[in-house]
Amino acid sequence: MKPTIIFLHGGPGFQDYLKPFFEELKNDFECIFYDQVRGPEIKIENMLFQLDEIVSSISGKIILLGHSWGAVLATEYAGRNQSKLSGLVIMSTGLSDKHWKDEYYKELEALGLENAEPEQIFLTPEEVDLGETILDKTWDTFSEETFNSIKHSYLEKYDVTPLLKSLKIPVFNIFGEKDVRFPARVSKTFSSYNSAIMDYQIPNAGHFPFLLSSGRMQIYKILKGSFL
Repeated sequence: MKPTIIFLHGGPGFQDYLKPFFEELKNDFECIFYDQVRGPEIKIENMLFQLDEIVSSISGKIILLGHSWGAVLATEYAGRNQSKLSGLVIMSTGLSDKHWKDEYYKELEALGLENAEPEQIFLTPEEVDLGETILDKTWDTFSEETFNSIKHSYLEKYDVTPLLKSLKIPVFNIFGEKDVRFPARVSKTFSSYNSAIMDYQIPNAGHFPFLLSSGRMQIYKILKGSFL
């Protein structure tokens, strides 16, 4: 039986954008890509319930892979249900609301990006040169009502640090070397919180470390080497 990877996209409020980059893994894994529940009164509990329904329908080895907000959601779920999981992969994420904001604005100032366009924050020059339109495609699916609901009820006070410290399952922390959104210098410290956390830096990558083919190949190698 193939292990199952459940992919959790960022946001909150977007639809899935991970499938085109990771569906190649379906030869080795059962891959589940889904759109997180959206609406004007969505709470973190609604998203965790949706995720648990998916997890509970699967037998065998289950790995959660979350990107950005999706990694926060995955960590929140793992902290409450780690006995149901074989591993957690967090990609381009932060530790807490206050810590993220402080480090993010510090990074913008250090790089002179206070008035930057989104591409300069989320993508590296190498990624921009790909002509990849992931930002446009992602924003086209954005639900502001979902974002605002989660922002006020959860994001403004979230802190996954205690959860990361409590996990006993393997945790793979993947981040872009040049990520500005969740600064790489912070991501490099995650393993200091828990011996179960392994840090992996993707060279020349930004907030979407899977855009460059070299980054995807490295991530594929991490997943296959860890869970097959």
